[in-house]
Amino acid sequence: MALFVGVGTSKEIDSFGAGALAAHAALEKMGKQDPDIVFCFASARFDHKELIRGIKSTVPTAPIVGCTTAGEITSAGPDKKSVTILVLKSNSLQIGLSLGKNISALPRQAGQFIAKDTVAKTRSSSIRHAFMMFPDGLKGNVVEIIRGIQEILGTSFPIVGGSAADDFLFQKTYQFFNNEIYEDTVPGILISGDISVGIGARHGWYPLGKPRIVTDVEHNILKKLDGKPAVRIYEDYFGKRVSDLQHEPMARMSIMYPLGMSIPEEEECIIRNALRVDNEGALICAGEIPKGSEIHVMMGSKETALKAAKKAAEMAREGLYRAKPKLVFIFDSVARQRLFGRAAYREIEIVKSIFGENTPIIGFYTYGEQAPLGAAVHLGQTFFHNETIVVCALGE
Repeated sequence: MALFVGVGTSKEIDSFGAGALAAHAALEKMGKQDPDIVFCFASARFDHKELIRGIKSTVPTAPIVGCTTAGEITSAGPDKKSVTILVLKSNSLQIGLSLGKNISALPRQAGQFIAKDTVAKTRSSSIRHAFMMFPDGLKGNVVEIIRGIQEILGTSFPIVGGSAADDFLFQKTYQFFNNEIYEDTVPGILISGDISVGIGARHGWYPLGKPRIVTDVEHNILKKLDGKPAVRIYEDYFGKRVSDLQHEPMARMSIMYPLGMSIPEEEECIIRNALRVDNEGALICAGEIPKGSEIHVMMGSKETALKAAKKAAEMAREGLYRAKPKLVFIFDSVARQRLFGRAAYREIEIVKSIFGENTPIIGFYTYGEQAPLGAAVHLGQTFFHNETIVVCALGE
């Protein structure tokens, strides 16, 4: 068995040059072998066709998968306006790739398609470990994509990943698949083979006051809590009027005070960011919220968020059992990046302390995270998260 990886980055202004330099650096670290796959996480600032062309000039045959980001992550710490490349080669790992399209109209069908397609592209005798995805972070109901995948792979099959971003502009995100640039899609990767996979996810926010019950909701539009306009939950705590919350970006307040959705038997609520307020006082959230859910305003701090990062890394490390960590993916909320500011490197240092200084790390800041919950009662069921750090480790 052997799993060879290399990670390279570049902040070159020229898009073609950035792709070529990052790919070359990754190959150097792997040992100049021909990789089986290339992961690419890149700032929205690039000309992405030129970026991919630059990568292909260095790695001409391996398929490329990835997306645009709100910041890039490596072992060296967090970065911005860069491209990060992972090259991977293994005789023990199998990877099936697929692309689901038109997720804004048919998210569930897209999830079903990529699950079926990736299964068909891997050996039936190979052990399946996890499904990784990078959906468009501004289009489509990611909860429905997850449901579609679960209908094929099973409710308990672990799904992990991050939603594509665009440097906090909230205008348009892109997904990379082979030699092409897409939007309104979801690249999917089925990870199989003679390896170990460990996953951990935590956020560190805690609830304030008594819960409110969702009495009127339409997908991600939270209309009423306890029969009253949903925005009242923020007015009651912070004394702001609806007009104030409409003019002051709701997403900014939601970084420090998101909403939490209680899940039975779980240590933590699932976080939902409130992105904006409409004229009727409804909260437009970053993810679906079921009717009847208990909702809290949540509060946290840098220290509680750091403790959560440590817990997520420990969960992923424990999931490897006795296998040696060979690669770590981090999918981290852009809200956490904003919370930490210049101290964002502390999260990465914590993950490194769990897996070792020499274990390669790659990842990005996302517009939403996908990962299983921790309680045994949920049997590993995956959910869509906000303001969460997800750690996924591969080991042999």
